[in-house]
Amino acid sequence: MRLAALSFALAAICLPAVAGEPYQPIKLKPAETVTPSQDLIDWATAFLDAVEKGNGDAIGAGIADKIVTVDGGLELAISRHKETLGPFKTTEEKLTQLGYNTGGDLPVTADGSDVGRFAIGAAREFIVESMTARQAWGTDPMMPKGTVCTYAYRSFDAKAVKKLADKLKIQSSSLFYVDAATEVLATPDAKGTVAATLQPDLLYALDYDTDAPGRWIAVHLPEGGAGFVNFDKVELQKPYASGVCFLKTKGGWQMVGQASTSL
Repeated sequence: MRLAALSFALAAICLPAVAGEPYQPIKLKPAETVTPSQDLIDWATAFLDAVEKGNGDAIGAGIADKIVTVDGGLELAISRHKETLGPFKTTEEKLTQLGYNTGGDLPVTADGSDVGRFAIGAAREFIVESMTARQAWGTDPMMPKGTVCTYAYRSFDAKAVKKLADKLKIQSSSLFYVDAATEVLATPDAKGTVAATLQPDLLYALDYDTDAPGRWIAVHLPEGGAGFVNFDKVELQKPYASGVCFLKTKGGWQMVGQASTSL
């Protein structure tokens, strides 16, 4: 998941980098992507159309009576939580419970009641966004065996993440990865010398204690010290999970899972 540049806005004045402690980046398991079969594509197309149009009967038939929800937080040191919801009697019940598990906050009425109607809308919106997002489909080890998800989860050791965060005295939400070998510069200058090269499949740490101007942000270098990357040149990623999952049963494909990241 791409990091929002706005969340990393820093002061415009750049101060000299402070020597940081060396560390070992956390290993990140490669994503297990899946190419959807033609029958899944056909079913998913019809299901998406039903969700967009609000066809209750088709939506109800497309969502299993029991749903596995997996919730993660922004802090990567906290392990994800898994829960099985249901069985449900109606489509409204299914959507309402899914709406409560999208990771975001729901609108609240003046008296704090009747949020169910907002939950149904949130669930439908979440499903549509998950199925139309431009990301590879794949697997999630916390979902039922055989499921195909609208995302491909990348596993890591949450305990190792906590240990690293404690060592560097940072929040575990400061960790990130890159999709390809990425050069980190010694100074926040496009013409600066290369201080290090980040590699894929590893979690590195951002350095919020070292100021950087404009579109630049500091990175804790594994060798120690700090380097800089530019948001306009580098895509910093997070191993978050957000989407829905499908499983082929005797009766055909159904939505059986939903994963989200709580804000």
